[in-house]
Amino acid sequence: MKASQFNILTEDPESGKAVLFNSLYGGITVLEKAECRVVKRLLKNPETSTEDILAEIVMFQLRDGKYIIEDDVDEMAIVRNRKILGMKDKNRLDVVIIPNMTCNFACPYCFESHIPRSFMNHATEEAIKRFLKNEIPKYKVLMLNWFGGEPLMSYRRIISIGKYAKDICDRLGVGFLTNITTNGYLFNEKRIKELVSIGITNYQITVDGPPEIHNKTRVLKNGKESFQRIYENILMLARFDERVKISLRVNFNHNNIHSIPELLKLFPEDIRPSLRVVYEPIFGTSCLSAAENITSQEISSTMTRYYRLAKEMGFDVILGSIGTGKLVYCFAERENQCVINYNGDLFKCSVCSFRKEERVGYLDPMGKVVVNKKKWNKWFDVKEFEEKCYECKFLPLCMGGCRKARIEKSSTGSTCSLLPANTSYVLKSVALDKFESLLRREYVKNEKVLEA
Repeated sequence: MKASQFNILTEDPESGKAVLFNSLYGGITVLEKAECRVVKRLLKNPETSTEDILAEIVMFQLRDGKYIIEDDVDEMAIVRNRKILGMKDKNRLDVVIIPNMTCNFACPYCFESHIPRSFMNHATEEAIKRFLKNEIPKYKVLMLNWFGGEPLMSYRRIISIGKYAKDICDRLGVGFLTNITTNGYLFNEKRIKELVSIGITNYQITVDGPPEIHNKTRVLKNGKESFQRIYENILMLARFDERVKISLRVNFNHNNIHSIPELLKLFPEDIRPSLRVVYEPIFGTSCLSAAENITSQEISSTMTRYYRLAKEMGFDVILGSIGTGKLVYCFAERENQCVINYNGDLFKCSVCSFRKEERVGYLDPMGKVVVNKKKWNKWFDVKEFEEKCYECKFLPLCMGGCRKARIEKSSTGSTCSLLPANTSYVLKSVALDKFESLLRREYVKNEKVLEA
């Protein structure tokens, strides 16, 4: 017997209680002080005698939760196989379409180089349709994502291509999942009805805080404010159809991080279950960067606290927990994935300059993919993991970090600094939830005894 390589023990020094988490198998166990001492002993030496009843019970729990495993289990092989499975998944086709590279906003932290009059033309639309017609029958699921620029500035292209893709999937019995990342300014009731009718029920909309904060960063190109219109559009969208799910994204740094509670309070209770909160740090120049101005420990503790608050307020919260079972770091690592720019150029990552020299290929007029083998191979010739990853307890939670950062900067990205701190705070939050739940159950049980 041996201890799993991916056990993470988070202790509360005041109470002596702890949370044992396994990042590969996903097990979470809350430990009392006495149990914690036994767990430490058994994990250090799984062959230790378990003659006393507590040790015997704890050992059963550790084996059942795969914190202790058989000697012949190769856990790194399991992680590598997950990665390969995700990268070579032949069941799903991931397509990101960028119908334009312009925007009606002038956000100071935007990483994109907006190009005036960069709108998809009819020829590129037809090439994309031919591409979809050729490719969709090969897969069980199509994941179609709309990005930009501001994609809704090309609204008719979205409706035309989206309906075409949905009709093919419906006819062939192929699963169809689609979403759009938008600033949320250009909605109206008619558009919402049309978008939902072609299957777009998942939306990501950014709101950077209450009006006085949001209107400093999410500003229109003409200098006007945007909060009120976006807020009203979110309410209209969320109430239109119960299937609609909105990822309410807050891009934060040191200037707005503590305005999040005030923002959450602004949304009526009836739509909160339709809003999935997503807090993301701003990167880029030092004066705006979250990482440059806030420590990773403060980011993690604050985010955990505000995810917890959002959950208590009735919002949908999934990103505030620890995501196990990952196959790849992000969709860009999948071989059957591409980003199609407004002019038909193909890329792997949606966070880039979209210069022609960076493309991995392009669509010809008949919708055939013409690959730049040198660029394509450069993307996929990168090792599955860096050397340091093989000793990391958090590897199953990130699956090796950002491939683009590894290619360009020989770095796994910000995950290495943020993930350990975030996991620690989330585990403490999980422990607190479970302790409170146990206390509530005990209280209710005692109340019933007293009533009897």
